[in-house]
Formats: sequence, C-alpha cells, structure tokens
Amino acid sequence: MTNTNKNTKIKKYTSRTELIEQLTRWHAKCGVAIRQAECVELFKEICARLKKTNGKKVPMAALVQQYNLNDTELFLLLFLAISQLLRIITPSTCKVTALLQTAQTFASSKEVLETLFEGKSVLFSKKILVLSGGLVDIKKNPLLAPPPLKAACTARRTFSAQRVLTELNKYVIGQENAKRQVVAGVFEHLAKCAQSPRESFTKNNIFISGPTGCGKTYLCQSLAQILKLPFVHADASQYTQAGYTGMSVGNMLQPLQLLANDKKLPLSIVFIDEIDKLREGSERWGVSSGNVQAELLRMIESRLFMTEDPLTHKTDEWDLSKVLFVVGGAFENLQVKHADKSVGFTQAAAVRQEPLSADDYIGYGMLPEFIGRFSYFVQLRPLEKEDLRRILLNPYNGPISQYKKLLHLSTAIIRPEMVEEMVNRAYERRLGARGLQQQVGQLFQEQFLQQTVKVCL
Repeated sequence: MTNTNKNTKIKKYTSRTELIEQLTRWHAKCGVAIRQAECVELFKEICARLKKTNGKKVPMAALVQQYNLNDTELFLLLFLAISQLLRIITPSTCKVTALLQTAQTFASSKEVLETLFEGKSVLFSKKILVLSGGLVDIKKNPLLAPPPLKAACTARRTFSAQRVLTELNKYVIGQENAKRQVVAGVFEHLAKCAQSPRESFTKNNIFISGPTGCGKTYLCQSLAQILKLPFVHADASQYTQAGYTGMSVGNMLQPLQLLANDKKLPLSIVFIDEIDKLREGSERWGVSSGNVQAELLRMIESRLFMTEDPLTHKTDEWDLSKVLFVVGGAFENLQVKHADKSVGFTQAAAVRQEPLSADDYIGYGMLPEFIGRFSYFVQLRPLEKEDLRRILLNPYNGPISQYKKLLHLSTAIIRPEMVEEMVNRAYERRLGARGLQQQVGQLFQEQFLQQTVKVCL
C-alpha cells in the first residue's frame, strides 16, 4: 500500500500483533538510505491505519486517537516503542541528537526541534516519554501486552445448608451428629469466603476421628460432590519433612494449583487421611513424625504458602484462604480412662460414650500447636449391623446399586439370607463399609467374566 488518498480504503489493524509485525519491518528500513522513500511511505501507512483502528483492540491506536499526535510525536512513539520491544534501545539510539536526524525524515524540522529540545508534547507531559540527560526514554510502552486482569467473580453460587444436609443423608447412612458438625464447619468456611477480601477471619479446619470403614473419607468426598467443589484426598503417611526423602507436604496442593487463578487456589476441600500415623515418637522415612506434623501445621494455618518445584527449584507463593483442610484418622489404639474405665477406639471396637477432646489427641501424640488449629472435632462411631444393612441396600450409591450400574442390570436378586450373611461377616471383621464392598464384589465376580467392555484410551 502506498500513500493513502480519499479513494483508497484504509485497512485497520485487527490486533496488536499485526501492528508489531509491520512496525518491525518499518524499523528495519529506517537506517537504510536506499529504502528511505519506501520507509516514509510505510510510516504514513502505519499512521493512517492507527488513526482508523479500534482502540479497544490495539492500545497504541487508542493513544494516537486520544491525544491526536502529530507526525513527530508519532515517529518518536513508534520508533522508541518498537526499539524497546525488540530490546535494541541503547544510549546511542535514544540520544536526542541521534533521534533528531532520523526524525526529520518523517516530520518538519521545526516540530522535531520543539518536541525533542523543549519537550513540548503530550507524550512528555503524560510521562509516556521522558527526557533526561540528553536521552529520550519510553516509560509506558503501548505495544506491551497488558497485565492479566484479575478475574472478577463472574459466577456466584448459593449454597443452602439444609438442602446439602438432606442430599448428604441419601448417600451417608447414619452418623447423624457427625454429618451436622461437618456441614456446619464447611458452611462456616463458605461464609468466610463470601466476605470481602479486606475482612480478616481466622480459618476453621475440621478434625475427624473414627474407626476404619466408618465413612470419614466418604463423608467428606460426598459433601464435596454435592457442593461441586474440588476435592483432594491425601495420605499423611506419604509425606515427610522438607529436604528429606519422600514427598513434601506441599505436593498435595498440586491438583489445585492447576485450577489456580493468579496464584489463588480455588474454593476446595483437602482431606488428609491417616493423620494418626504422625503421632510424636514414631518415625517415618527416617524423620520424626512430629516434624511432619509441624510441616502440615505450617500449611494448614497459613493463608500464603510457599512451594518449590523439585526440578527447577523455583518457589511460588500460593493463596490458601479458600482451601478448607479436613484431617482424619482411626486412632484405634487411643485409650482414655474415665472413672477407671478404659474407653476409646480399640482393636476390639470398644467405643467410649463421651466425645474425645483436644487433650485426648494431644496425649496420643499430636502436637498441641497442630490440634489448636482445628475448630471442629468430629467423632464417627463404629457401624452397627443395622447401619451396614442400610448401606448395603442403599439405592443411591450402595455397593449393590454400584454393581447393578456397572453390569447394566435392571434388577439384582439377592436373597435376604445373603444380605444377612454379608452384614454379619463385615461386622465381625470390623471393616465397616469396605468389608461390604469386598463381599458384594465377590458375589458379582462371575458376571464380570462374561463382560465385553469398550473403553476410550
């Protein structure tokens, strides 16, 4: 395209990238005398296109149109902006005397002298260009990509505790008091997250104890699914103190880091299981478990947490203010004496009537500082035969219901005596709902041997 006229349609820039490509070609020709005429024509074309381009798409065009820049101002802005972008601005290329000679190719000598030597331009008054010590420097480069905008809350969701509790009752059988406590703890966390970021609230976390198979993990997982929140399940026994063999506690945040926005982890639930394996006095990976508790404490109590990439050793700071931490453990050997009676969770499934207190967990070997970071202490009781029977036959997500879906069965005839036998075996072995799952799997084993399955890899 040559010098534009009234009969020539001016092509607008469609993007910042398109402008940069043409400016790069123009900049390469600026110092070549043999192409001077071509360079001037290209400069005029760029200026004409900028004056017609949508400023919302191309920030440079918005600047040109807002201040109605003359040819000298346009040259200085374009030349310095593209030079900076190409990383070739040096004292020799941005000296006023050096720019004077080049600028006179594109504008009148009078305008160039007034602009460069007297600084009479909106570019200088608005601090886009700066004159200092005989040098011209660009401070606000309109060619640079704008910083990423902080994501506004484009979607808000309303949570109802009563509706959540009603839905939770469909999937989690029994444990009525525990369900109410956990839902209350989660909704306290949601209420704090709903407040202005300027407000400062102490984080509440949840501590769950109960024998194997009573539903600690399943309760939290079901609640996260109902709320449609990201859920991370971590095994505390896999982690070690920073700097030692094994996984650092920060690794459990990796699934959430993929969903982070501007280093802010999303509203989510992190469930750390097997917390009782970290009692003081024990040793895992050659490191005191008490030290691992201290590492977890640092993460649970912090709003900002530093992690290090093991390959690049680059550190990142993550905002954990919307992450709810729930820890759980069986504490099977916890013995607390009340009135000369041994109570608590034992391998013989003896269950205390009174709820365990923070002092009980501290006496077991949990750090006082660690226990002090939890607002809710929830105790799940062992499952009785009636609980196991209801779980087995639960139409929503019970073991039999799951296998019916897997095998595409409209009905599954299970005789009452078979139900009782599975319930009795699970109760005797003290495996809770896991024991039921094992036995139902054995019941349908033969039918799986007759299946043909097509899976997308």
